[in-house]
Amino acid sequence: MPAEVGISKHLDLLRKEHVRLQVRHAELQRSYDALLSANALGSADGIRSAQNVSTSNFIHALLHIVTQLYDKDLYSDITIHFDGHQLRGHRIVIAARTDFWGDLSAVERLELTEIPGKVAKVMMKWMYTNILDENIGDSVLLPLLETALKYHFEDLKTRCEEILIARIDVENCAKIYQFAELHSLDRIRDFCAEVVFDRWSEFTPEHFVDMPAQLLYRLLKRKSGANLLGSLIRLQREDVLFLFLIENDARLKTILNEFDCDGQLPLGIAFELKQLKMAKCLVTHGADVNKLDERGNSLLWKAIEKGNAEVCDFLIENGANLNYVHEESGETLLHVLAKSKAKSQWTPGELTNFDVNALDRNGRSPLIVAVEHENIAVIDLLLQHQLKLDVNRHDNASRSALQIALLERHNLEIAKKLLATDGLDLLCADKKTGQTLIHKTVAFSDQIAAQFLAANGVPVDVPDAKGSTPLHHLLKALPAFDETTAHHQQQSTIDPSLLSILQILLQSGANPSSVDGISGCTALHYAVSKPRAVLDALLPHCDSATIGTTDRDGRSPLWCALLTSKFDTAALLIGAGADINEKSADGVPLLIKAIALKRDDISRFLLANKAIAAVTSPDGFTPLNLAVQNGLTSTVDQLCKLGANLNHPNPLNGLIPLWTALENGDFGTAEVLIAHGADTEGLCANDEQTMDETLLHRAIDKNNQKAAVFLIKSGCNVNALRSVRDSPSSRQQQNASSSSPASSTPVAELYARSKQTPLHTAVQWGLTEVARALIANLSCRIDAQDADGRTAAHIAVLEQDQHTLELLLAHPDPSPLGVRDRYGHTPLALAMRAKQNKMAEAICKRLPHAALQMNGSGENLLHCAVKGADLESVLFLLGIHIDVNIATQDQERNTALHICSRVGEELILRNLILAGAEINARNASGQTALAIAAMHGHDEICRALLENGADPNIANDDGNNALHAAVSRGSVKVIRLLLSESQVDVLAVNKRQQNILHLCAINIGHVSAEAFVEIMRIHPNYPLEAADIYGNTMFLLAFINGNSELCKLALKNGACMGTMNSQGQTVFNFSTPTQQLLIGLLESLEREPRWAEGDACSECAMKFTLTMRKHHCRHCGRLVCAKCSDQQIPILKYNLAKTVRVCQMCFGVLTLGAAPPQRK
Repeated sequence: MPAEVGISKHLDLLRKEHVRLQVRHAELQRSYDALLSANALGSADGIRSAQNVSTSNFIHALLHIVTQLYDKDLYSDITIHFDGHQLRGHRIVIAARTDFWGDLSAVERLELTEIPGKVAKVMMKWMYTNILDENIGDSVLLPLLETALKYHFEDLKTRCEEILIARIDVENCAKIYQFAELHSLDRIRDFCAEVVFDRWSEFTPEHFVDMPAQLLYRLLKRKSGANLLGSLIRLQREDVLFLFLIENDARLKTILNEFDCDGQLPLGIAFELKQLKMAKCLVTHGADVNKLDERGNSLLWKAIEKGNAEVCDFLIENGANLNYVHEESGETLLHVLAKSKAKSQWTPGELTNFDVNALDRNGRSPLIVAVEHENIAVIDLLLQHQLKLDVNRHDNASRSALQIALLERHNLEIAKKLLATDGLDLLCADKKTGQTLIHKTVAFSDQIAAQFLAANGVPVDVPDAKGSTPLHHLLKALPAFDETTAHHQQQSTIDPSLLSILQILLQSGANPSSVDGISGCTALHYAVSKPRAVLDALLPHCDSATIGTTDRDGRSPLWCALLTSKFDTAALLIGAGADINEKSADGVPLLIKAIALKRDDISRFLLANKAIAAVTSPDGFTPLNLAVQNGLTSTVDQLCKLGANLNHPNPLNGLIPLWTALENGDFGTAEVLIAHGADTEGLCANDEQTMDETLLHRAIDKNNQKAAVFLIKSGCNVNALRSVRDSPSSRQQQNASSSSPASSTPVAELYARSKQTPLHTAVQWGLTEVARALIANLSCRIDAQDADGRTAAHIAVLEQDQHTLELLLAHPDPSPLGVRDRYGHTPLALAMRAKQNKMAEAICKRLPHAALQMNGSGENLLHCAVKGADLESVLFLLGIHIDVNIATQDQERNTALHICSRVGEELILRNLILAGAEINARNASGQTALAIAAMHGHDEICRALLENGADPNIANDDGNNALHAAVSRGSVKVIRLLLSESQVDVLAVNKRQQNILHLCAINIGHVSAEAFVEIMRIHPNYPLEAADIYGNTMFLLAFINGNSELCKLALKNGACMGTMNSQGQTVFNFSTPTQQLLIGLLESLEREPRWAEGDACSECAMKFTLTMRKHHCRHCGRLVCAKCSDQQIPILKYNLAKTVRVCQMCFGVLTLGAAPPQRK
């Protein structure tokens, strides 16, 4: 409503603004007309532009004079008479406004008698001033417009139209439309039509009551379109409807049954407006009374729903379908009547046309719907038709009419009416669940309904399809009660209405001993978990057999009470005759069951009430076994006080109760057992049944530190050892050990484990807390050794357990730190091998001489660290100031520097030197560190040693110095280093008079050639013909060793090819499988080699005399006699064009490319 008021005010403001703009427009039009006239006058007279201003002033003056002449005698030349009045006029003004009277020059008087006086005055004022008051009423404006039309005042007509259009509204629209239609004012007419159709919802039939039928019909036809018929009906004009029917006679059946844009039928609109005459007219001309709307509702449906009895009667009289059923909901007309709140005017006789038991989609009959809507009038109407009415019908939700009346509408009046009906089923049982109305009443907790049904004789003990009676349902629905609540609150924990229903059921014959088909429980089973008032109500109705009855799970009411901690209830049941020592079907007593469920409270209750304690479960468990297993400390204490066996083994694993408590972490129970004298050893077989062990060993094996510490503090044997069981399997393994070494491994492992003390095992498994407790125990032997000779300190190092090692080091006795295992390792040695420097440092601090101990190979830790190239360990040992010059206790007597020179770790070497290692120390064979490094080709090591003052000329026992060692091993880099960067004696010889070239020739391979080249590069004048103790030169040794490459290099460097050693061997007579090497050397000669010297022929061995002269083969240079060099040939490769003397070998090579046959 406020929104409509706001819109109305807004429209008024817009209308006022429109009027103001119209006035402004009229003023502008007058100014424009004056200017237009001045311009026209100036143009007609040919006035120049300079005279336009004076012309304009003339026009304005003339207009001003005209406006002053209204109703004045000045210049008046005609009189105007109207409605008994007379005005003085001027012919020129009238002629300027209209030509209606033609030539007025001879006219003295104008008669306007048909014009009202007010209208004539407004018209005359306008003629002189061109002013028309915007606020004149419609009573003046309409006659003024009519006068303008009659006397051809076109400007006045236009002005009146504008004013009239601006004030058209819902209230005057119809009247103005009629006026416009009468005077053919198309503009006004069209505007009125637009207003009508734009604001159609605001018009009422009263607005068009005076409009002629034909005119109204034409108006509606202009814009209505498909809604024309609906608009006609809403205007309640039968005459206009008649015109519509006549015009559309050919297709009335279609039009009269079409829906308009709002989805309404013409007949429905007529019924809505209660225009039954128009409805009758529509039906007469073909309107369908059974036409359905878009929701599938018939006209009769809607009429019944709205309670419009007149329309209902009209439709029935005109053949409406009484058997109509709604397609979507399935409801009939009776269903609609049952839901309708309108007063029914139907009689029972009229119901004969309907199916009173018809069902909708939800399975509801008209009676059910009427009860749902508490439509008593329709209920009475239906009940009076009881010969056919089914009062026991249930809907899809299994609700009967009586149930709805009682439990949903709580309408006892309707319920009484239904109960008074013949054939009513009092149970109203659900066909699917079998639940009766009493079941549902209990479910709804409806005391009034229960009392009503019981008072009317409804059976209260009928079970449903699952075998549950209403009493069972009620007890299951009652809230459970907690005995911790104060007794004065017991009555407040349950709804009084539920107790009342319970009393009603019991008083009406409900049997408390009946068994629930679902759970197998009796009412007493349910009652034990409920408030005391429920049990008090039931017990008077229960006999002794009922009290001991078990449910489907074998539970008696007493056991149910105990399970729910209803000890007052349990005491009450015991007092009523329940057996406290009752057993289940499988023979389990209540005490065993309580302990198995970890119910300490139940166990104490049973023992306090004289339950037998000396019972066992069917599988052999005693109450103490189960109580300890389930952590029932109070029960354990009570059983111990009653004399239970504290060490009775578990029938499954053979372990005593103390271990069960420790395994469960129940140290409170364990303390109780210890306090009553339980055995702390508990010797028994391990899990593999291979060894007997104490509880302490078992706790350690299970990584149960808390249990182990508890046993240690409880005084168990901390040095106990396992023992191998003499089982058949172990005997078989022992018998098989002689034939198969692999088969003895399991037995060996068992005996190895048998030598481990608890401390060994604890350290091995990293059980720090256990190790701490054992070490702190004065009875514990920390020096005990296992099968591998290891102490706990060894294992701590192997397991890298720093914390445990520190505990062991803190022990007053440090002697175990010096114990060696079967492999000769001390704990410190193991720490160094594992690079556990922190451990090693800790051991050295506790036992300073530990680092100097030798292993089985005669090496201390520094020797081993250097041998393993372990820089970290070396640095550690140097950090503790170990003596670096100590030699190994073996045949070699190497110091750490010797070992490092062999290994080749420069960084370790330099650290050893910085730590004070003796540079030129000699080992057992006289070798220095430099010689060893040279022998192994470690040039960087050699350089480091030389930088720190190593003497390269120190010889070993064989007379070889560092350079000899490098050459003998072919270490080219070391040779280059020694020759170029040291003061080594290059010509030094060993005890065999061998220099470095002799040693180079002895080597076979390319390294010897590389070494020779390097030597000759640095010392190009090195004596090649020096002989060793056997007269061998380096060339001869190279040939003897088959080193062709070295032989060629020697020849290129000027070596003599024909030299002979002390045994008379030369390259020409040295026995070889083939002569390919010799031939190759001869062919490779590029210049004449050095001549050999001697006293005999190298070929025939004849001594030279005065008669036997010496000769030299000009090709190979060897010393021969004349006979052996009787061949002459020019040697072109030597540039010897003349024939020269050559030996037989060279002749064959030079001529044939092969050696000649051997002479005999």
